[in-house]
Amino acid sequence: MLAALSAVLSWGPTWTDDFALGTIYVFVVSSFMASGVFLLYDRSTGRTGWAMIVAALCYEASWWWTWPPEWDIGPAPLVSFLFGYWWFAIGGLALLRYPEPVLGKRYERWYFIGFAIWIVGVKLFIAAVSRPDWAGWSPGAWWLTISPNMSLFRIWSDIFKIGIIVLALVLSMLLGLKIRRSRGLERADTLPASAAGIAIGFIGSIYVTAQLIKLDNSITGGLRTLTALAALVAPVAFLISLTQRRLARSSVADLVVRMAGCESLRDVQAALREELGDHGLVLALPAGPGPQFVTYEGHPLNADEQSRWRVPMPGGDGRSLAVLLVDPLLRRRSDLVHSAAVAGGLVLENGLLRDDLAAQLAQVQASRRRIAEAGLAERRRIERNLHDGAQQLLLRVMSSLSLAMHRARRGGDPSEAIETAGNDLDEALAELRNLARGIHPPVLREFGLEPALTGIVDRLSIPARLDITPLRLPEAIESTLYFVICEALTNVVRHAGASRAEVEVRVEDDTAVATITDDGHGGASFDHGTGLAGLRDRVETLRGNLTLASDPGHGTTLAVRVPCA
Repeated sequence: MLAALSAVLSWGPTWTDDFALGTIYVFVVSSFMASGVFLLYDRSTGRTGWAMIVAALCYEASWWWTWPPEWDIGPAPLVSFLFGYWWFAIGGLALLRYPEPVLGKRYERWYFIGFAIWIVGVKLFIAAVSRPDWAGWSPGAWWLTISPNMSLFRIWSDIFKIGIIVLALVLSMLLGLKIRRSRGLERADTLPASAAGIAIGFIGSIYVTAQLIKLDNSITGGLRTLTALAALVAPVAFLISLTQRRLARSSVADLVVRMAGCESLRDVQAALREELGDHGLVLALPAGPGPQFVTYEGHPLNADEQSRWRVPMPGGDGRSLAVLLVDPLLRRRSDLVHSAAVAGGLVLENGLLRDDLAAQLAQVQASRRRIAEAGLAERRRIERNLHDGAQQLLLRVMSSLSLAMHRARRGGDPSEAIETAGNDLDEALAELRNLARGIHPPVLREFGLEPALTGIVDRLSIPARLDITPLRLPEAIESTLYFVICEALTNVVRHAGASRAEVEVRVEDDTAVATITDDGHGGASFDHGTGLAGLRDRVETLRGNLTLASDPGHGTTLAVRVPCA
């Protein structure tokens, strides 16, 4: 109210000459001040509120040049001359950092330091080399005249305007970059104010250009009015953003109602993604008593998911039931995020999804148990093979060498014993090589899947056709596909009663796809102790999936899909 009254009085001498522009002027000053006050009440935007209040005062002072000569008394003309453009600099600062309390980029800080130096330094220099009447004020007004020079005054006045044009266009570019790198709720917050700032920058630069090239007064006056209207949009945009933020907070109650109809954890995650505008949000579940988490589907978290902001979803007793992995940029909307997390926790606590949650946890625990058991079984197999194979052969080598030594001491011929020891040693080395190939064949690491699988297929008792992509896959994926295919082919030979098999590996849409097909009697499943459950667990550790089609009498098809990215 006080700002509006001050603006009305300030425009007093010119109301009869330009009522329309005066009305716009009063609305701009009032709306700048009002938006600043509203922003002060939001804890995260208090500094921006003060910036808008100061911008309102500077904007009011920037129009004092319209006063008649008898009003040009005291320091008012000099204040208007030196600080008039500060409304644009401070308002631009508020627009660029909103809704953050500070500027986020170093180049943005350097831009505003340069802006301030340009306005203060050049304006002081122009005042020092001019008289007040040269700048359109009364000759008797207070001024900083030191060495008046009309030529310098005109040159530097034009240079100052050129600088303002460049700075205005750069501000528009910085605001455009801010919109481009924002997303979700952040874009909804910043878009209205940033778009208004871009409009002010472009229209203001056109207006100053018109002054610089001295266009007709009617054109310059029209552009001045248009710039004032553009300035009016900025505080209105701030008020729109504040309204959006408060509406978002009030929508949490609607979120609870919407999630009450969810039938699965997938539905809860989708509802939270929509509410927070974060399409990468992940609903993660505890994988055990420690701080480890997995996705609601039971997949381990990837690097991007682990780097996200972890927000607990508490139950009624304060115990965390799950966590939300949220875009770190949403920390500025922490009140809304925590409210959404509490709403999600209420849904889980009330038992709407308790069965689904228990089933997912049981699946994760069973999967981890099967992986541990498979690893233990593999270690026992290696131990047994070493004991029954290479170790026995090495004992025979030792015995043959002892016999050779005994014969040599007695003057006999040790060559036969040494030859036997050499043969046994060659056999032991071959045994160890075969065992090492079963753990991780060197050819797989060096040349890829096709050469490694070719060696396996050549030793099968049934014919098998290979169709393997020549593209190299990530090492973990190649290793997993190799062992899955080897185990599947072993099952074909031992259990399927098949006469032939086919193996295909290809890449589709950044996903490795492997298919193992046989013409056996079918009937395979994950429950019959064929090791298929262990293979599925191994694939799921890479966020992949394994499917089985095995109708009795129609053969078996095992399909593996693993994302490469």
